[in-house]
Amino acid sequence: QIPIPSVPAFQPSTPIPERLEAVQRYIRELQYNHTGTQFFEIKKSRPLTGLMDLAKEMTKEALPIKCLEAVILGIYLTNNMTTLDRFPISFKTHFSGNYFRHIVLGVNFGGRYGALGISRREELMYKAPVFRTLSELVFDFEEAYRRCWHTLKKVKLGHCVSHDPHSVEQIEWKHSILDLDRLTREDFRKELERHARDMRLKIGKGTGPPSPTKDRKKDVSSPQRGQASPHRRNSRGDRRPSGEKKPADSKAMPDLNGYQIRV
Repeated sequence: QIPIPSVPAFQPSTPIPERLEAVQRYIRELQYNHTGTQFFEIKKSRPLTGLMDLAKEMTKEALPIKCLEAVILGIYLTNNMTTLDRFPISFKTHFSGNYFRHIVLGVNFGGRYGALGISRREELMYKAPVFRTLSELVFDFEEAYRRCWHTLKKVKLGHCVSHDPHSVEQIEWKHSILDLDRLTREDFRKELERHARDMRLKIGKGTGPPSPTKDRKKDVSSPQRGQASPHRRNSRGDRRPSGEKKPADSKAMPDLNGYQIRV
């Protein structure tokens, strides 16, 4: 029998870098899917809770995976690491007249950037969280592509993913789309750092990785209360000066009653 990799389990005292290494080791043990058949259908538009259910199924089936599946699995296995920021990074490259696409899960812990993922190439998947800036991390991927004779054409960066496995929000896959044919090297670096700053600001405002579920419930309930009282005020205001609206209402009522009688 083919051994099934064990899902990593951590002690509360296990440092985050060691956890990331264990998660990457598990993803690598599943192996890259070279069969040409994708075993798990992943729709990027699905809510996070649906993608997490799919990730749980991946751990049960333990089948080979590709890069997008590895990103979903990486999110699932790091959900309990609340001090870790996760965000998708997509690459589009050109080689020998063809375009190729790849995606990894960017991570940020303690102000240091890294990545989780899977690829045919060892240098295009795991990056330990040692890069001081997001641009340093992306430039490292660019250099790895260069060693594979690929030219980096586009980079797409998403926003931080919620740590709530039951969240119904969608992953923001491409908040920033950077076209290297239109950017100078310095502009490319500035856009990467601007995206990193946007993510920090979003987290600082409380709209980043923490669960949006409770906030969403408050947002749904409070507008209903807030909208109810203005309606009452408006209706009272309409009734007090109204000498013309009451007859209009009274005319409308017989028509409505007549319609109900005919039905």
